[in-house]
Amino acid sequence: MTTLGDPFLRFFAASLALHLLLLMTWPKPHVTGPSQIPIQVALLPTPEEAPAPLKPTMIPKEPATRPSKAKAIIAQKNSPILEERPIGPKESYTQREMKREEPPPRVPVEDKFTIAERPLPTLKELLPPVNWTTSGQRSNKSDGPVRLDTREPQYITYFGSIKRAIEVVWQYPELALRHGLQGKLLMEFSILDNGELARARIIRSSGSNLLDEEALRAVRLAAPFSPIPPWIGKDKLDILASFEYYDNRLNYRFMP
Repeated sequence: MTTLGDPFLRFFAASLALHLLLLMTWPKPHVTGPSQIPIQVALLPTPEEAPAPLKPTMIPKEPATRPSKAKAIIAQKNSPILEERPIGPKESYTQREMKREEPPPRVPVEDKFTIAERPLPTLKELLPPVNWTTSGQRSNKSDGPVRLDTREPQYITYFGSIKRAIEVVWQYPELALRHGLQGKLLMEFSILDNGELARARIIRSSGSNLLDEEALRAVRLAAPFSPIPPWIGKDKLDILASFEYYDNRLNYRFMP
């Protein structure tokens, strides 16, 4: 056991010494530190110190007192019963301001003007008169001659056309002008429903046959006239007209 163990011990000792030598001669690693990076530092202005907030003052709380017991009020037999009025919610400040800014309501002013009420027309007023006739039912009766210068509405338009037709052909006779003849005459002439002249006659002479004949000639030459309009309601019209010769002028004028 001794002979075999000596070489092993020598080998082990030599191996240990060799390892120690290697460990001692092994170079140490060079540890490099982190690279230094320059940092620029800028000094900021110191902010103004804000005033310290005020600490709320503490209001000492009053010690809670025990509510005293109120004496019970016993209602008498005949005492009136008081109704409790409901307490409404308190109005906010904005509601009070809105009520204050609202303008007062306008008081309506009664109109002093009164509208005159007209009575409604009666049935008699709405219906046409008894002597009124339609275009298909004309009256053959004549109420007498109608003046050529009448202002009745149903005759104005038609009689205006008759005047214009006569004025175109009516002249002042040259011989009467030379001798200075003047005068007024009254004529009656009748027109049928188709506008034809039924007759023409002198009712009151002017005092000169020359002037009378010129007026008759003008009326006969102006015919036939326009047919009688249906709204007149007559098949025949008797017209009364005056012819005036005065100061070289001709004129229509009614002579009573």
